[in-house]
Amino acid sequence: MAPLKIDTHQHIFPPPVRKAIERNPALAQGIHPPPWTPSTTLAFMAHNSINTSILSCPVSLTVICQDNAVETAALAREVNLYLASLRDQYPTQLGFFASLPSPADTTRCIEEIRYALDVLKADGVALFTSYSDKYLGHPDFEAVWQELNAWKAVVFTHPTMEDRNKSITEPFTIPRPLLDWSHETTRMAVHMILTGALRRYASDCRIILSHGGGTLPFVAGRMADLDTQTRVSGKSAEEFLAEVRLFYFDLALVGHEMPLGLVLDFAADGHVLYGTDFPFVRDDTVARQWGVVGGEELVAKTWKTAQMLFPRLKN
Repeated sequence: MAPLKIDTHQHIFPPPVRKAIERNPALAQGIHPPPWTPSTTLAFMAHNSINTSILSCPVSLTVICQDNAVETAALAREVNLYLASLRDQYPTQLGFFASLPSPADTTRCIEEIRYALDVLKADGVALFTSYSDKYLGHPDFEAVWQELNAWKAVVFTHPTMEDRNKSITEPFTIPRPLLDWSHETTRMAVHMILTGALRRYASDCRIILSHGGGTLPFVAGRMADLDTQTRVSGKSAEEFLAEVRLFYFDLALVGHEMPLGLVLDFAADGHVLYGTDFPFVRDDTVARQWGVVGGEELVAKTWKTAQMLFPRLKN
């Protein structure tokens, strides 16, 4: 049997999210929602021989709801019910990472985690790299991580950047997804290591970093050495790098030989997943990048890893 292609980084725009962005385009943080329907996803998958896609919402619901906790929780439930309905229509083709309220809203966030994983049988949950400029290793999020750890949850992390003042705006605005998001993933991952959150709260979670881990594979060695000298975390360089390799890395937008080689050399065995970032990445770009990432051996490895993370896909 040929290895299957499982895309763990694919997005949707549920109707309520699209409507909110259309009412206030600034909420999208530089994202321009492309046309999307379920049939768009299925056609893309068929054209690119993708067997299963794990879907997620690409925009933080706390941003969409402008930090209104009650509205965010209600929207998360609506989005998750919609995602579950798609999965139920196409159970072998589609899965989903559940959207959550801000982990700072501890009670509502944990309630949605339990509902999504226990009732809706989500394949995992999606968290963003920061919430109100607090990265995921912040002590305020400890209870949420402990809950996810108890579930041994798959946690898909996606970059965001809520503070517009961080954007480069002169002499023109550089969209945050173009530049900043790679660094946001790195900041979040390093934050979880230096604060000890990864070891203390999330040791049993399987945490996926988007886009090959951002810049992490390139800078991790430098950070490990400097952390040892500055004594920020009290870890040795070897301990720091061992924790970095607890993360999983998807290959969305890593379809170029040099960065791909770096990620593959850096990640632990069995910690690399295939991803496309559709519908933000066009079909022709996905096809071109497949020419780099589509080697039979690598596809087999990503398939095996996906089966381990998502046991329901084994059959």
